[in-house]
Amino acid sequence: MGCLENQRIICISSVDWDPLWTRKQQVMSRLPESNVILYVEPPITLLSPFKDPKMWFKWGVWLKGIRRLNGNIYLYSPPVILPFGNKYRFINRLNQWWLGRSIKKAASRLKMDNPIIWTYMPSSADLIRHFDRRRFLVYDCVDEHSEYTGIMDKSVMINMERDLMRECDIVFVTAPGLYESKKDYARVIYFLPNAANVSHFMQAQDPVTEIPGDIASVPHPVIGFVGVIQDWIDLDLIRAAAVAHPEWSFAMIGPVGPGIDVSSLKSLPNVYFLGRKDLQTLPGYIKAFDVCINPFKINELTDKVSPLKFYEYLAAGKPIVSVSMPGVNDFADVVEISHDIDGFIAGIETALTEETPDKLKARLQRARENSWESRVEFMEARICEILNNPIESTNQRRSI
Repeated sequence: MGCLENQRIICISSVDWDPLWTRKQQVMSRLPESNVILYVEPPITLLSPFKDPKMWFKWGVWLKGIRRLNGNIYLYSPPVILPFGNKYRFINRLNQWWLGRSIKKAASRLKMDNPIIWTYMPSSADLIRHFDRRRFLVYDCVDEHSEYTGIMDKSVMINMERDLMRECDIVFVTAPGLYESKKDYARVIYFLPNAANVSHFMQAQDPVTEIPGDIASVPHPVIGFVGVIQDWIDLDLIRAAAVAHPEWSFAMIGPVGPGIDVSSLKSLPNVYFLGRKDLQTLPGYIKAFDVCINPFKINELTDKVSPLKFYEYLAAGKPIVSVSMPGVNDFADVVEISHDIDGFIAGIETALTEETPDKLKARLQRARENSWESRVEFMEARICEILNNPIESTNQRRSI
């Protein structure tokens, strides 16, 4: 029996369990089923529903209390908090005190004494002090949070995150740039990129997988994107390719983030916004793609990102064209990497005309090497090393 059996784990997540699965859900759902996991969804602020009316439902979810997902995972949506916690530290301290009370009450109902705290939120620096009894503290850092746009003070975010890492028993980061920026503040730190649910997305190669009707009617060749359309997606890059090649169809699968203007793309006859799709149907949509694209803007945020969609494309076996990113460049042998607009368009042309069975085989092999099962196995092994050798681990500054 491993050291991560029969544990009580509180996961402080940055995303709701549904509808979009990210690293948080992939990791928690693969930990041993003997653990009891309380998955804490992110709270909304008092202002959130006024900025995005879709957020009003969170009030009702909070009032439901703990929701049992399956045999060992429970979901909890905490109460509403004050706005501006990422701008003013004193507000974050108030918010985390308030959240701490509600989370501890929920944990008590599940008899979660001396839990492992597994957080994805830098703001947790002011939450963990309210858990006097905890067995272990994990920070899984998936983004450069200080580079997010919105109502935030960059220095406040940086300081919160550094305070959190100093308290952590272990830190994982998803990109080389994150490792470099965090390594001096963590006792033990590992670079661990994102991955894919390989068996699920490999269904795109299965002849029995059906292509949904709304994309089946889109003319080929289909250049496809899957993911939330946020301000880090380079819409100008997509537009340039769509204008240069009106015979190509661009299928955008995923919701459009609040405040994101996609009108310049919607005005083009060869760009199709098909909206958010259920995870179970995504292999069918990607099966309809001739080429998958990873069109991130290149900036401080995306320079330190491990793009989840990239690994899912890889597992689907489809040709991929990506902008040059540290999290992708190691796959240059199986992916078309572009450095500018012309290179991006040329990459799509190459992907459409030079696909071979050997290239498909190589992509699928690289996908198998980057599964969520392998990532969780790595996390468990590193955590158990520390739990089994606590004295040695206190002297370990960083590893990779």
